[in-house]
Amino acid sequence: MSADYTETLKRIKDTEEASSREILERRKGLEDQLRQREDAAAASIADAKKKAEALVAAEVEKTAKAAQKEADAMLASTDKESKQISSRKLDKAALKKVIDDTILSEFK
Repeated sequence: MSADYTETLKRIKDTEEASSREILERRKGLEDQLRQREDAAAASIADAKKKAEALVAAEVEKTAKAAQKEADAMLASTDKESKQISSRKLDKAALKKVIDDTILSEFK
């Protein structure tokens, strides 16, 4: 009976050790999977950040070009109007008013 008891204890111990090894192997595998997923997530986040930065830069450039185009159009329009106004001849009454309002206004 002592031999059976010793043998049973030995089998229990072997089973416990095998279970412990299996649990450790499984744990190591799960930790590796977790590390891989963390690396994949970090890479995905970095890629998304690069794409977002590129999109923002493209939108900023697009907006700057549109604003420049609008400014150029306004400048051209203003230039055209100023040339039209400067090419008009003033009659004597309008010329007197300009002289009185601008030049002589300092002396009043």
